[in-house]
Amino acid sequence: MSEPSIPDRNVVILVDNKIRDLDGAELIAHHLRRLGIQCHLEPLEAFRAVLETYRPAMIIFNLVTASHIASFTRRLHEMGVLTGVLLTEGIFYDPETLRFNVGRFHRNAHVDFYFCWNENYKKALLDEGFNPDSTAVSVGVHRFDFYFKPWSKLIQRPAAESSGRPKVLVCTNFFGGKYKGLPKKDLDKQFAIVADRLPIYRNYERSVQAHWKGRDRFFDYLNELVDADKFEVTLRPHPLEGQDVYSDWFAALPPEKKRYVRYDNTSNISGLILDTDLEISCETCTTAIESWIAGKPTIELSFERDPLWCHEIHSRANVVCDDPKKLPALVEAQIANPTQPEVAAIRRQHIQDWCGNSDGSVCERIAGIIAGAIDAKRPADWSKLRFEDYRRAIKLRIYRALGQAYHFDMMLWIKYLLFPRSYWTRQATYDKSIKPSDVAAARRRIEAVKPEK
Repeated sequence: MSEPSIPDRNVVILVDNKIRDLDGAELIAHHLRRLGIQCHLEPLEAFRAVLETYRPAMIIFNLVTASHIASFTRRLHEMGVLTGVLLTEGIFYDPETLRFNVGRFHRNAHVDFYFCWNENYKKALLDEGFNPDSTAVSVGVHRFDFYFKPWSKLIQRPAAESSGRPKVLVCTNFFGGKYKGLPKKDLDKQFAIVADRLPIYRNYERSVQAHWKGRDRFFDYLNELVDADKFEVTLRPHPLEGQDVYSDWFAALPPEKKRYVRYDNTSNISGLILDTDLEISCETCTTAIESWIAGKPTIELSFERDPLWCHEIHSRANVVCDDPKKLPALVEAQIANPTQPEVAAIRRQHIQDWCGNSDGSVCERIAGIIAGAIDAKRPADWSKLRFEDYRRAIKLRIYRALGQAYHFDMMLWIKYLLFPRSYWTRQATYDKSIKPSDVAAARRRIEAVKPEK
């Protein structure tokens, strides 16, 4: 057997969703490069292919709950490649869901570093005894760095001239409704990993129905807000929702109403939050927490209050509206008193409990931890690479040269066109994946930011 190689200062971050995750991952990469470490961003689906392509010292996942990923992490450990988990969602109010996500059913995964959003997640990891050799660190929420200078500078604000009206950002959160109408076997497949293990998911058909009904009722709230003719309204659907129902609503607005309404499903959500006077979310939504961190007043719209989608611990830190007719007056009142003193103390504690030390330097702290781990690690044994590793690496290099993600299927658009119900999941999965041009653009944006003096 050949001697193990000298470890490269080389990291791969796997990105699940380009809208939600890319900028945060690239900001970590930026800080790593300043420390002399190369960092490559690839879609999550390329997790096996990156091993031979980059021969990294560490691979960072967003989750390791899937059995095939858990198995791969054990192989990485045997080879001497470090594994990290950088959470994209780190707030789990339901205790059983929290225990599931920290690895209650996946103790066979190997993780060297867990970058937790908060002490609640870290404590759950320790309580479950998951990977005793792992290092769990409560670092805060890395993507929230963009609410702080200098990184807030790079977020593009809406370019339209101000109307002089208060700006209201309305964010939807009905992604569960997209499963409505799926064949029973396909619906069961979507929830298979959690339905038998987590009580809160057992009645998932009811939960899907709740989001479907909630989305219908949402337009009662939205129409009241627009009909009040007092606000500049921006509608931002959740990126995992079907967009047609919202674009159709917007297209049907008469010109006199459309003048003060924007439909925006592409802009950076952080930029929209920073530009608004008040944010409205639909039951429990991380967007509300982001708005609190940005110092914006918020309102939570109430719908079916299904326990999977709505958590009282979150609602207590918000101003709740359960009547569409009352929404315009409530918006005016909250904009007039933006500190929302009735919930301010609860909100501050909520941020501390669930977002940890989110102070604008989370990505830099993570980069420092990664750099220290790489410097201290043992050399990887690349003689343990297999034929399929080389085959996957060739595929990744070819598709990168073509400007596509690793799981590109040149026939997918035809399949989706002919059989949309059968292929919508695969199409949506590919649409949210990063391509080389996305990564290059994110790097240019980050590197253009000048540090604060």
